[in-house]
Amino acid sequence: MKRVAAVIVGVVALLAAGGTQAAKAPARPAAKALPPGNSWASIAKLPDWRGAWDFDGRNSDGRTAEKWPLTPDAAARFKAFIDGQSRGEGLQNQTANCQPPGMPGVLTQPYPIEFTYTPGKIVMTIETHAQTRWIFLDGRPHPEDPDLTFNGHSIGHWEGDTLVIDTIGLLPQVLLAQGVKHSDKVRIVERMRLSKPDQLEDVLTITDPDVLTAPVVMARRYNRHRDWSLIEYVCEQNNRDSADDKGRAGMKID
Repeated sequence: MKRVAAVIVGVVALLAAGGTQAAKAPARPAAKALPPGNSWASIAKLPDWRGAWDFDGRNSDGRTAEKWPLTPDAAARFKAFIDGQSRGEGLQNQTANCQPPGMPGVLTQPYPIEFTYTPGKIVMTIETHAQTRWIFLDGRPHPEDPDLTFNGHSIGHWEGDTLVIDTIGLLPQVLLAQGVKHSDKVRIVERMRLSKPDQLEDVLTITDPDVLTAPVVMARRYNRHRDWSLIEYVCEQNNRDSADDKGRAGMKID
């Protein structure tokens, strides 16, 4: 009986010691806070960009490249384009064949833009050519070898009330401006914020060491229309314009 009692006492002591150690076990580290825009709760605290935004060309700049710091090769190509226009050649780009303009030209079309927030990304819908940009906010990097698209691959983050967007991966046929092509090193960084309650400002910085000798910075502004809605845009439905591979204009009759 004494031996059984001793065993019982030993078991009780071990259990008590285990319970004490369990009580002293280190607490699990707190979950890392997600960046703004990655949860519905944080989205509710972000600036309100609801409504449709109309490009304000009068209060924007940088759509033409006459004063851009172009490299010698890019300057020669731009001069050839301007000379052709002055001779009345009327060369067009592939938007005449219903291809979208791509970044950054898609931001200056005379059609409205909308923003939709969801956890981890912002979807930017542009009525022109029914275009969509996905701006990922979940901390992912750019892919090392991105699929080239008209609007590129965009990642972003919030700095206070400013949305910072970094875009790479543009298709070769996308133009930075009329007469200015880009290289595969092009990068566009945007800083979007409300400059007034119903005015959105987007400051773009374009870098491309093969085309530009210095960054090009331009400001685009948009006015809010709270009662507007985007409508369907199908360029092919009634397109009568066209261009060949050299930009010469044509006409579709049928």
